[in-house]
Amino acid sequence: MTRTPEEIVDGIRAGDIRSISRAITLVEDHNSLITGRKIIKSIYGMTGKAGIIGITGPPGVGKSTIIGNLSSMLKSTGKRVAVIAIDASSPFTNGSFLGNRIRMQDKLYRDGIYMRSLSSRGSSGGLSRSTWDAVRVLDAAGFDRIIVETVGAGQADLDILGMAHTIAVALAPGLGDEIQAIKAGLMEIASIFIINKMDRDGAFMAMKDIEDSLALTPQNEWKIPVVGLNSINLEGYEELIADIENHLAFVRKSPVNAKRRFFHEVKAALMAESELRINALTESSMSGLTDLERDVRNKVDPYTVAEEISKSVLGDIA
Repeated sequence: MTRTPEEIVDGIRAGDIRSISRAITLVEDHNSLITGRKIIKSIYGMTGKAGIIGITGPPGVGKSTIIGNLSSMLKSTGKRVAVIAIDASSPFTNGSFLGNRIRMQDKLYRDGIYMRSLSSRGSSGGLSRSTWDAVRVLDAAGFDRIIVETVGAGQADLDILGMAHTIAVALAPGLGDEIQAIKAGLMEIASIFIINKMDRDGAFMAMKDIEDSLALTPQNEWKIPVVGLNSINLEGYEELIADIENHLAFVRKSPVNAKRRFFHEVKAALMAESELRINALTESSMSGLTDLERDVRNKVDPYTVAEEISKSVLGDIA
């Protein structure tokens, strides 16, 4: 039986998993945008309590393993934990390529942790367009900690800056990742640096490289820690959790952080609205097959066509 948006909102408020999953499906489905937005508008007043933790970094550093261990340990402290994993998507179907759900879901489900894998749907910043709304649904549903894993494109995964309270950048020894972090701009967004796979040769040297770079980088009141993890024996995870909780407490005291996050929320919503309207405008303006065939045959450039469409709606730019 199809449930109304009002029934789904009531289910989210009650923490009902079926309602949560249905709401995330609706906000991710471009064919259900109106319904999805109605749900988000209804629940937005219930958001703002969850601590949002972003995990980013280059591929192959073990982000999924870190998240599996971290979420389970957070759950053992009494926290209600959810995980959103953003996967690269097919350019044809927009479906997920990597299948993080398959890799992580067994362990997380056994531990009572809600996990959802979302396709990036072509987004270049490491998150999907619907990630913001999925986080809001989980926040409104009463989850204490929401972990968001980005695609893993390294230098491009910077959208998480506007969403997460705490950002952990994961690196690993032997892959040159510590040098990439220095060059990529990840140094500017990290709240915590993680060196995973501390059982490997060169791990302590990788930690020292990051620490030396941080010593030369201006920092605010929060001094960025570098944590070494061994995911085989869970060494370092208690220190990581302590650093995460300390940082969450730190940023929640700052009105600047809340203002910045709301700015990014509005920006993301405005970009989504603009894309929706541009797609509708393009389809309606180019619906005349004869005109489109003529433009293709005469090799009319796309800028000229775009200018004509824009002028017909907005008029000339002063």
